[in-house]
Order: sequence, then structure tokens, then C-alpha cells
Amino acid sequence: MVENLLKDFISAVGKENEVLANLAEIGEQKRQYIILGEIKQLDSLIQREGIVLTNLERLEGARFKLQQELAKKWGLPIGELVATEMLKIVKEQHGNYYTELSQSIEQLDYNLTRLKAITQNNHGLLEQSLEFISTMESMIEGDVAGTYSDSGDKIDESLLRVNRNLLDKKI
Repeated sequence: MVENLLKDFISAVGKENEVLANLAEIGEQKRQYIILGEIKQLDSLIQREGIVLTNLERLEGARFKLQQELAKKWGLPIGELVATEMLKIVKEQHGNYYTELSQSIEQLDYNLTRLKAITQNNHGLLEQSLEFISTMESMIEGDVAGTYSDSGDKIDESLLRVNRNLLDKKI
């Protein structure tokens, strides 16, 4: 019975690894779209990413359920059945699954680390893009430092800002 749970667990981690690798590819594509400013493609990709994330959430739930069952079979609280403990138990009691489980967990760690790095990179690029847009907006509309009244209330800056039209319009 435990061996069937182990097989299913390893399979579940493998499926998660596939989805995480797919998310990493999406993250790489997002980076290109962010750099190139291709908003429509980025929006479409974000929608696709949402679907993949929903699938990952479902897979993670199934994997966690298997982990709970394994913890129960081994008489451990679920909080104590971390990867190192699981590998230790499998090595001692079910050695023929150790290599496959170890590789799956290492791949999971790699995919999560890679995805985190890609996400942080994309977040930084988005922040730079927003900063650039803000700078351009300030250059076009004028920039006014925050102004406060004697009582400490903030004064509406739009009243102080001089609007500059970059383009003339004829109607």
C-alpha cells in the first residue's frame, strides 16, 4: 500500500514539475513581451498563465493529499514530513524508490528556484516600465512636489499643475 502511495506521489511531483517548467517558459515569454512593450500579447499570456496556475493548484492539492496519506502510514504529523525526512524514510524502508523520489524533489527545487528568479526579474522590468511611464507623464504634464496646508492637509496638486499639451489639436 505504501509503495502505491509512493508511486503516486512521485508521479504527482513529476506532473507539478512539468507545469512549473511550463510556467517558467511563460515567464520567459512575458519578459520578452515586457521588454518589447507588446501589451496585447502580454495580456493574452497572462490569461494563459492563470489557467496553468489553476492546474498547478489542483496538482498541488493532490500531491499534498498523498503526502498526508504517507505521513499517516508512517505515523508522522504532516508538518514533520518534509522532503529530507521523506527521503530518509524512503531510503531506509523503500530503497528502490529513493533515486526516483530524490530526482523528482531536486527537479522541483530547481523549478521553483528558477521560477522565483524569472518572476523577480519580470517584476523588476515591470517596475522599470512603470517608473519610465511616470517619468514621461511628469515631463509631459509637469511635476509638482506634494503641497500641504497649514493644518497638514494635502492640497489637490491638479490645481497647482500647469498642463502642457504636447500635441496641438484642431477641431
